[in-house]
Amino acid sequence: MQFHLVLPGLGWAIGPSAALPALPALAALLGHARHSWLPASAPETWLAARFGLETSRLPYAGLRRAGEATPPGADAHWLCVDPVHLHFAREHLLLADASMLAIRRDEADALIKGLNDTFADIGRFEAPTPERWYLALPDEPQPFFHPLADVNGRPVQLFMPEGNDIARWARLTNEIEVWLYNHPVNAAREAAGQRTLNGVWLWGAGPRDMPLRSPARQVQADAPFTRGLARTAGAAVAPADRFRPHAEGGFAHVDSLHLPALRHDTTAWLAGLEALERDWFAPLLAALKAKQIRRLVISAPGDKHSLQIEVEASGLWKFWRKPRPLAELLATAPQVQAQNP
Repeated sequence: MQFHLVLPGLGWAIGPSAALPALPALAALLGHARHSWLPASAPETWLAARFGLETSRLPYAGLRRAGEATPPGADAHWLCVDPVHLHFAREHLLLADASMLAIRRDEADALIKGLNDTFADIGRFEAPTPERWYLALPDEPQPFFHPLADVNGRPVQLFMPEGNDIARWARLTNEIEVWLYNHPVNAAREAAGQRTLNGVWLWGAGPRDMPLRSPARQVQADAPFTRGLARTAGAAVAPADRFRPHAEGGFAHVDSLHLPALRHDTTAWLAGLEALERDWFAPLLAALKAKQIRRLVISAPGDKHSLQIEVEASGLWKFWRKPRPLAELLATAPQVQAQNP
């Protein structure tokens, strides 16, 4: 049986000056592994493909909503309406996503109530968490909206909606921005020296009811998008807090390295590695040695390149293979030429 561990951010070339923690289990795995560097792939696109969903119009909003703790209503088309902070840096309008805004539950509740009161003719706004907002609509929006992860920290003008019916959604975005600017929640945040929630980013529209197939009977994930994929495909869903053996193998998505890698947050990335060593690499190495799993695949999709690692239990007897430090593997990553935004 096979276990597939997905770790976006693992392939980040952290740089020679950073001292990696001791990771004996990962080093032992890498010493017996085959690896390959593959083309870049957004984690969401890569994950969707593992569930049989390969489309240029990924229904991200509907799948992410399906993975939230509160169940979605039936018969709705979903659009992500995530709160953001818009600000100018020199001549560019930039965006900071909700992970940098420390939004409180009561703030989100007040804003969602106001949005539903003010824009009741558009659809129904929901906020299962303070950082993730949605709009339930009777019909599928037609434009292509760029994913929020592509826009965060980059010039907004490069990521305007494309396709049909753009004017309607641009008008709604502008009206919401004006409404947010005048809301007491933002007045209080500004008085407290916090960034205001002065905009929303619309994205994630796509066709619903697309057929999915799960790569495993059990999927471990905390990210709502992956949980939504698994639930929609009919798989059992478990937390991604640690390796949980399953009689038929398994599939796990752990995203603790992804955001630190995107932000070049070395401290958080190294802390995430230490937790992975304890909760995943050491138990997986033990499971391979005990033949509880026959094959381990570790995939790290990323925005510059992707990394694939494969370890066979049948090869662990090769005692002459020495542990391979992660830093040595990362040093083999292909060089990617930096691009200006």
